[in-house]
Amino acid sequence: MTQTLAEKPIGTLDAFQSTNFRVYFVGQLISISGTWMQNLAQGYLVFQLTKSEAWLGIVACAAGLPILLMSPIAGVIVERFPRKHLMYFTTSTQMLLAFTFAALTFSQVLQVWHIVGLALLLGMTNALDVPARWTFVSEVVGTEQLKSGIALNSILNSSGRVLGPMVAGLVLVRFGPALCFLLNGFSFFAVILSLTLMKVPFAIPPSRTANPIQQLREGFRFVRNDRLIRTLLLLSGVGGAFVIPLIQLMPAFADRVLNSPDEGYAALAVAQGVGSVTAGVLISMLLARFGYQKLIPFTIVMASLGTVFLAIQVTISAAIVAGFLVGLFMILQFIAVNTILQLTVPNAFRGRVLALYTLSFTGVAPFGALVMGLLANVTSTPFALAVFGVTGGVVGLGIWIAYQKEKVKG
Repeated sequence: MTQTLAEKPIGTLDAFQSTNFRVYFVGQLISISGTWMQNLAQGYLVFQLTKSEAWLGIVACAAGLPILLMSPIAGVIVERFPRKHLMYFTTSTQMLLAFTFAALTFSQVLQVWHIVGLALLLGMTNALDVPARWTFVSEVVGTEQLKSGIALNSILNSSGRVLGPMVAGLVLVRFGPALCFLLNGFSFFAVILSLTLMKVPFAIPPSRTANPIQQLREGFRFVRNDRLIRTLLLLSGVGGAFVIPLIQLMPAFADRVLNSPDEGYAALAVAQGVGSVTAGVLISMLLARFGYQKLIPFTIVMASLGTVFLAIQVTISAAIVAGFLVGLFMILQFIAVNTILQLTVPNAFRGRVLALYTLSFTGVAPFGALVMGLLANVTSTPFALAVFGVTGGVVGLGIWIAYQKEKVKG
């Protein structure tokens, strides 16, 4: 793919012309909002039970370990089975886990080891669900509307980050975390209904010819030999290791720094979500105006500075502004990387490459959260945020500069 292709103007709303995509969008928006309700309640519960940043990292690590171990083979599975059927399975399993969370919390027997175990099981389903959903979007909208589908899918995920914490903040204060888990469980019915109503007009035929081990090797070989895809996966890994973990530390930041473990935590989550939605709205214009060659390094630097800016805030109002900026530039970077990646990867390798993207992005993040939590435990939460912000910016920019130099030589 050339830079010209990546910079062509994207009609962000074009994919809404598809009835199937509109049904998908509504179902996923309800479910993702429920998932963020659960994430907020889970982080709140972990910190209230332990008063330890390290435990926040341990729970996040439990969610990421299955993704790290399973993602490569999950990519092969995604290519060998219909994505719609896989999503029925993962959605039903996640619904049962949410109801289990709710039952344990309502009965007041929930312990931190329960949360670790449920996070581990949820991570297993996510290892399969994430690449299946990303591949499914391309099957619903087709090649011509793929850029719009990617942009709207990012807006969808970001909107859930706004709606979920907004509702969760109200529910947490008035009714407690158990109801957040219960509502998340019910939200999965929206996905099951939408999948039942949808058709998949551009379905990619499942791969039946190659040996699964051979498919796995071919996927790694393809990534290794493509300079741009290799760089994009490395950048997503850096973002997963150094940028995403700050979300896991927000319960501690709200409690210890802002002295507002309930309202302050919810406000930070909403601010980051609003920044993320703004990024989804702006990405088409920015890619068309500046191109990914300029946009990606700019967002790397600004996400780093935004994290440091957040680390030095001590009031809720200032932290909300900082949280918005972090959400904006963090998601701008990830959407730009994801868009270029999906436009570059051929359908024959889509499931495997997106599974590796899941590994580099989602699978690495919990281990970054674990290290960040341990660092915060022995120093302070603001110091850990600042260190990770600076490190992520320096490493990410270094990878991009190295890619540009290699590109010139090649």
